[in-house]
Amino acid sequence: MRPVIENSCSILALIGLVTVVTTSTAADEEDAAEESKRCINARSIRGADVIDDNHVVFRVQGRRLYLNALPKSCKGLSRDRRFTYETYTRSLCEQDMIRVLKEAGNGVYEGRACKLGRFQPITEDELVDFIDDRTVTPEPTAIEAPDLEEVVVPDN
Repeated sequence: MRPVIENSCSILALIGLVTVVTTSTAADEEDAAEESKRCINARSIRGADVIDDNHVVFRVQGRRLYLNALPKSCKGLSRDRRFTYETYTRSLCEQDMIRVLKEAGNGVYEGRACKLGRFQPITEDELVDFIDDRTVTPEPTAIEAPDLEEVVVPDN
């Protein structure tokens, strides 16, 4: 009987380790989910800034900022830098659509529709760093000219 008990204890200890690891991973995911929000109150939105085709910052009442990383690139968003959205509830949520606003002649029309991602709280300083990381241009590298050989063409 003793070997069976030892094996049972080993199996229970292994299950305990797996549970701890699983719980830790679930806790990490919960922390990340608590930091980001699925929705923000649409009535509290005071403005939005387009960073690029993949990121928008929503300025919310109380000087709070939420960075939204779009699940897919929204072509033209950074060029036109304006968008609109429509809500049927009081919230703007993950998976809701924004539409790029384009100018044509003397009017504005709605262009491409793009889905929103989760809303990540961000401070002004973090936002500055985030934007700086995206706008760093690499140092130009000098390109060496190839060595030229003189080619002599014989006269006929």
